[in-house]
Amino acid sequence: MLYPSAVRYTETILNPAGLFTHLRHLCTPLPLDYSSGAYGVVFRIEIDRQPYALKCFTRHQPGRAEAYRRMMQTLAPVWAERSPHIVPFRWLEDEITVFGDDDQGSVHPVVVMEWVEGRSLTQAIREAAQAGDRNELGKLSSAFDRLALWLLAQPFAHGDLKPDNLIVRPDGELTMIDYDGLYLPEMAGERAREIGTEGFRHPGRSEREFGKHIDDFSVSLLSLGLQALVRWPELYDRFGERSGLLFDPARLTSGACPAYNFLKETELAADPLFGWLGSGAERFIDLADALAAHGSAAKGAATTYDYVGEPGREGIRLVKRDGKYGFISNDETLVAPCRYDRAREFSEGAAAVCSGGRWGFLAPDGSWLQEPTYEECGDFSEGMAPVRLDGRWGYVDGEFRLLSRARFDDAWPFSEGRGLVRKGARYGYVGPDGRLAIPIRYDFGQGFREGTACVMVDGLYGYIDRRGRYLVEPTFDYARSKRDGTAYVERSGKGDRITLPVIGRLPRNPAITPERNGPDKRSENNSA
Repeated sequence: MLYPSAVRYTETILNPAGLFTHLRHLCTPLPLDYSSGAYGVVFRIEIDRQPYALKCFTRHQPGRAEAYRRMMQTLAPVWAERSPHIVPFRWLEDEITVFGDDDQGSVHPVVVMEWVEGRSLTQAIREAAQAGDRNELGKLSSAFDRLALWLLAQPFAHGDLKPDNLIVRPDGELTMIDYDGLYLPEMAGERAREIGTEGFRHPGRSEREFGKHIDDFSVSLLSLGLQALVRWPELYDRFGERSGLLFDPARLTSGACPAYNFLKETELAADPLFGWLGSGAERFIDLADALAAHGSAAKGAATTYDYVGEPGREGIRLVKRDGKYGFISNDETLVAPCRYDRAREFSEGAAAVCSGGRWGFLAPDGSWLQEPTYEECGDFSEGMAPVRLDGRWGYVDGEFRLLSRARFDDAWPFSEGRGLVRKGARYGYVGPDGRLAIPIRYDFGQGFREGTACVMVDGLYGYIDRRGRYLVEPTFDYARSKRDGTAYVERSGKGDRITLPVIGRLPRNPAITPERNGPDKRSENNSA
């Protein structure tokens, strides 16, 4: 059968009177809104003032009519659930009359479906990536994983999953369109009516591959590509002109795909999707589990975690699943997957995480600030963090340079320009240069607060200033740090509050990075 061209369909759509069998109340809003695909052209029409999409076919596809009839019957229960991911449609046989160059009319089928307001995922990705909008890319990534998880749980498969066939609705959810290649369980053993779009299908896919797993490769390629763009939006301009979002499927297994080779040096190389795409496989076992592990597959993603922490200044939460730690943003977009053995909340733009027995620091986008290097570490405070190397503690600055030789038996985060350290059984304080500012001579010490620190000598507590001079000699049996100008102390079994002098604050360490300004913490009590 020869089908009309898009131009001939347009002539009928613009002058529909008497040329439709069932859609007699059809009208065409101007300017005409339409888009073309491999097998047809889709017009935006109105019926009784309600918008619809009308698909007219320009190419023959064997078995199309029977396939659409079976789809309508099988998908009716799915449509009844009103999922945002799929649109109800009707197949109308012998519906539209089109006149050719010889002025002879021919009658053709159409598909009419609800009109989905929004923009294509292709457009949404391009705009967000070129604007460097990681937040928007994170939302698109989460929305795609939600749709993919929903699709994988259905008995059918789409068959041509690509950004052009996904519409981003105003509420942020994704809707699949173009069902020409849809697979249904009753189609098992049949040949595929189409094999998907080059760049998003498996390079070895043919008409013989037609089953529930025909979307596996496309899902993995799109999900991993979006995960990469969330971290590095600049990859779109670098690799995005390629047909498969970032990847060239034909070059994945040969090791010649530039974007894939870039990701080899990143944390995304540990994602199961990365390994599967490079393996040459067409079916991916546990694909749904891999998507769920992204932590972004549903709006209620927090309920899938065993633990969800409070957001810090960076708007990022520590989460735990199956004994491993990761991070999500406030809108539940994945920042870092749950793969770390231990982790602490972000502090001053860095989060301490432990992997393989070593500690390192993550940035708010989930990339490494410092790969696992340290035997143990504390959190950043005032631009510095305590770290342990070869059994000894020292401090690093924001560039992870050691301030001085690591030589202490323990060290705590900085507070008011002083870092509490221990050597043997004695305590002292270092300054911002990593050198001792107050000698190691106390039996016990606490961090500075309001210009004073509580210390213990010979079993008695007192208070010192930042130069190590006594403000109150050690005379108390128990004492706490200063707060709001006073401190709680006990002597001879009686408690009291004493007023301590106001001490001017030291100037802020000039090496401190502006974005790092958070609370100090490093004890196990601060780990989830």
